[in-house]
Amino acid sequence: MRGRWKLAVCGVVASGLLSGCGEVPELVVQHVSMRLTDATGGFGLALLDHLLVQPDSGNVFISPLSATIALSMAASAAQGDTRVAMLKAMGLDPAIDPSGEARQIIERLDQSDANAQLELAQALWAQQGLQLSPAYVMKLRDAFKAQIANVDFSSPQAPSIVNAWVDAATHHKIDHLVDTFDPGTVSYLVNATYFHALWGTEFKPMSDHADFHTFSGQATKVSMMQRDESVTELRAPGYVAELLPYKGGRFSAVLILPDAALKPAGFSSLLTLEHWNQTLQYLHNAVGSSLGGQCKPWVGDTNSSVDCHGSLQMPKFKLDYGVDLVGALHSMGMPVPGAEVPAICGGCVLTDVVQKTHLEVDEKGTTAAAATGGSVATSLRSPTIVNRPFVLALIDNASDAPLFLGVIGKL
Repeated sequence: MRGRWKLAVCGVVASGLLSGCGEVPELVVQHVSMRLTDATGGFGLALLDHLLVQPDSGNVFISPLSATIALSMAASAAQGDTRVAMLKAMGLDPAIDPSGEARQIIERLDQSDANAQLELAQALWAQQGLQLSPAYVMKLRDAFKAQIANVDFSSPQAPSIVNAWVDAATHHKIDHLVDTFDPGTVSYLVNATYFHALWGTEFKPMSDHADFHTFSGQATKVSMMQRDESVTELRAPGYVAELLPYKGGRFSAVLILPDAALKPAGFSSLLTLEHWNQTLQYLHNAVGSSLGGQCKPWVGDTNSSVDCHGSLQMPKFKLDYGVDLVGALHSMGMPVPGAEVPAICGGCVLTDVVQKTHLEVDEKGTTAAAATGGSVATSLRSPTIVNRPFVLALIDNASDAPLFLGVIGKL
């Protein structure tokens, strides 16, 4: 499928695990700084914060990367104040073309190692007969590597066409993104992100189940796994953080466990951008410029320290999450619904932004997928022992950018 970037070069079996190749040597991952990935952390944390404070919030697991790419596709079709507001909400420089930013991140993520599988796919469907701006079409194809196709949005089959594309792009982890298209829909844009990697050091299964205390305080029995080696553990006032590199050293998981059980809104004070950056800096003090580096014990002057030989027991689990992002994005200053995107058509506006994610964590590794979709219409419609809620981020070690980020409070 055009627009999908396959970073795994070893054989892939039906289970999605890498096979059919020998051991691949660890890579020396160089730290890089790029505007889009530098901004993704702050954008993801802000978006997560707005979603956590919504009534009856449970698990919240998003892909800042997927949302940023999809919204950059929309922002590239906008002009003037609308474009400025959209880019500012994502933490990007309004003076810089977002398609150029997207090209850089897509091309850099294409240069990975053979141990990890990261695939990005972009697509835009346009109503049959709709004439898109030629310059915008060029940006979609050249910068976003997007597939462009026509569809009749008034047809009952239109949602199934989009869903089939998303299903294939996420390796059947997300098979349903859109239910129906509202009258007036003339375009739909999507990013699909798929991630699969094996742990650098596998966990061992535990024979006994353990109690996991949910946001409501109820205890549920969960299957657990344990690792007693190669766990980089940061202990800081109020929380403990575990750094778990994936095989090859390009990507890592960062797990943050508060000292006390928190409600969803309570994670707002823990997951500030300052606190997040401080946590990553403490880990960098121990492992070097890349989060995938070799660990050396570190002791700070604020009752914080990093141990290279921590022991961790955590649940193995699977979850699916979906959310309408319009309310959160609007609160962050993005003019949705209603952002004008004239490069798609005169009078066209972005009316809806949704995201669905999937996450599997077990003894061998992690599989995660995301799809972010945006509807464009000609008129608006109405708008350590991990036994309690915790933060989980899947990190690009070269830039510290979170590919996926969330708070898990119900298993």
